[in-house]
Amino acid sequence: MNLSMSTGALYNDQGGAEAAVEAGQESTPTSLSTGAAFGLFSADFKKNEDLKEMLESNKESLKLEAMKRVVGLIAKGKSASELFPAVVKNVASKNIELKKLVYVYLVRYAEEQQDLALLSISTFQRALKDPNQFIRASALRVLSSIRVPIIVPIMMLAIKEAAADLSPYLTISFQTLCLLSSAWTQIRRSS
Repeated sequence: MNLSMSTGALYNDQGGAEAAVEAGQESTPTSLSTGAAFGLFSADFKKNEDLKEMLESNKESLKLEAMKRVVGLIAKGKSASELFPAVVKNVASKNIELKKLVYVYLVRYAEEQQDLALLSISTFQRALKDPNQFIRASALRVLSSIRVPIIVPIMMLAIKEAAADLSPYLTISFQTLCLLSSAWTQIRRSS
């Protein structure tokens, strides 16, 4: 077996080896025959402690890799709610891809962890004033998707400000939000 072939196979089998190397950890699996010892959804995370450490790292690449894994766990139907404090710290990240993954997580778990979800609201309020229309629209969508009753006044203020925004992208997001809001109101009344 040539060296490049074995290295490529080892990398593919390990999945998250790059993140472990960046963290300065040795990434040698306990047995090469296990194949997915460090795979994307590995059981070796010991109750997500490795993910928590990656989320609290100073390296954006580790945080991004961890959030991809967390969203992957959610997609597989596994609970990642114990990571909420570590995830919510990353809501203010400058990395757009990381921020989007954190938003996905927040929409999923904010209702269960309402007190901690409130910590992210000020970040959304700042994002609603960002010069980038895509960031403003994303913040508006996420803020309106978080089902925490105490933030309704903040959400209504954000919607009011969005109605006056001249950005085409934000206008479309606002119109979609209004349609969804109307549908939710009708569903609640009929229940």
